[in-house]
Amino acid sequence: MEKHLIWEILLTNGIITHEQLSDALRWQKSHPDEDIGNILLSRGLVNDAQLLAAYAQRLDVPLVEKDLVVKRPEVLKLVPESLARRYGIMPLDINNNKILIAISNPEDMSVIEDVKMSSRMDVSIVLASRENINGAIERYYKNLELFYREEQTEVQTISIVSDDTAKKMDEIESNVNNTPVVKLVNNLVQQAYIRQVSDIHIEPFENDVLVRMRIDGDLVEVMRLAPASLASVISRIKILSGMNIAEKRVPQDGRFAYSNDEFKVDLRVSTIPTMYGEKCVMRLLNTGGENLLSFEQLGMTKENIARFEHMLSAPNGIILVTGPTGSGKSTTLYAVLNRLRKPTINITTIEDPVEKQMFGINQVQVNTKAGMTFASGLRALLRQDPDVIMIGEIRDYETAEIAVRASITGHLVLSTLHTNDSVSTIVRLIDMGVPPYLVSASVNAIIAQRLVKRLCPYCKRKHAISDSEKVLLGDDGITESFEPVGCPECNHTGYSGRIAIYEIVELDHRIRKMISTNAPVEDIKRVAAENGAEFLADNLRELVRRGVTSMDEFNRIIYTVS
Repeated sequence: MEKHLIWEILLTNGIITHEQLSDALRWQKSHPDEDIGNILLSRGLVNDAQLLAAYAQRLDVPLVEKDLVVKRPEVLKLVPESLARRYGIMPLDINNNKILIAISNPEDMSVIEDVKMSSRMDVSIVLASRENINGAIERYYKNLELFYREEQTEVQTISIVSDDTAKKMDEIESNVNNTPVVKLVNNLVQQAYIRQVSDIHIEPFENDVLVRMRIDGDLVEVMRLAPASLASVISRIKILSGMNIAEKRVPQDGRFAYSNDEFKVDLRVSTIPTMYGEKCVMRLLNTGGENLLSFEQLGMTKENIARFEHMLSAPNGIILVTGPTGSGKSTTLYAVLNRLRKPTINITTIEDPVEKQMFGINQVQVNTKAGMTFASGLRALLRQDPDVIMIGEIRDYETAEIAVRASITGHLVLSTLHTNDSVSTIVRLIDMGVPPYLVSASVNAIIAQRLVKRLCPYCKRKHAISDSEKVLLGDDGITESFEPVGCPECNHTGYSGRIAIYEIVELDHRIRKMISTNAPVEDIKRVAAENGAEFLADNLRELVRRGVTSMDEFNRIIYTVS
């Protein structure tokens, strides 16, 4: 590709005029140390974004406009903070023995040479604004030494040979409020929040402690700790979560809240003993109501939104949201509650845990130890004059029976259930012990859903559909799709974020009669299709057609929804 001068690109793109360029070139003749880009910038003829876009076009490198994300934390050790601040650069990744850095001034070649000397690696670049780079420097280099140098954590390992020895060990581990451990745990949570992580896994093995984070549904390794540091890190998390640090032989559950000047997040914590120590999983719960999504943001089609609006207009009945763990059921329910929330109606929920706090809605936390189960809490809620009840999950017959009876006595009930698709939910309720006639009388609609990874819009490329893929798609009209490539914008995964696919089945008089007579699932599904229901496979196929997701994702999801 021919490399044009920067002013030629600006001129061709219509950002500057010939007169402005001529004036700037005359100035440069008497000031040869200034490059033409900075002259145009200082005169206000171009802005930072326009100049960076022109450089990206000239050098044929990506321009990162979103917040910069470090994929491998160890890259920060290769570029000292002083060097990053002096040149306004940000190290992002290591790939094929090359270090990737973000830079705002590609004309300064001395930067590349200094990074080569510091990292002892070849350098590749992406462009980003100085403001974006400075923000990343502040986020990632803050407390760097304590965050990434896990060997600073002081841990004493003691073999348990008696009760007295065990007590001594617990006393030592209870004193884990030393700065390195505190900083390590705090920064794990901060990094997880910045990367929009759903779960943090701390996993002990023979020679390493693996720390992984779940991003867009996939686990990504972020660091490894020395095995000696595991006990103090787990003890610190247990203290925060209100767990018993002396008990290491049985699973434990807890939760804690983390907040700083920028954000607040709740974490649900679970530990379990393994061969090499306790494994810990922390699930991040963004409890703020400002994170609520609309139906459009969830990815619903116009047809499905119309069906949803019609269902929510009913004064009573049950609406069930189904799918496996991690399919976004709770997010959908909160979007429904947000749509229903009005000063004129009483909405009460019973949840385990309360994932988002919503003003104007009475939210009850399940507490099994204190005797507050879904069933007992639901009985109490019915005496609170509710109009709408949301049950976090129907797990047993007792809860299902109370929910059904609440719905047929004038309440709108929302809940979740673990089933593969919408129609099989009917069978699940009957298997729980709810009589078919009560299922047909109470259930208004069933929504099944899955989360599908979105292709990165910056690097996805076209892919010709093969004959075997056409058969799998079930649509000869789709001749091409897009496939993931990987770039700095998506952390080289090829995907960026997720979108939900939905299957909404409303129960009309025909389907209700079929349920009462124990009709086969296939017959109910056929009638639902005749009523215009869109199934998960249909939504998924449409996403492939539009280039939102890939054939790899289609293959992964289709076997769970067929």
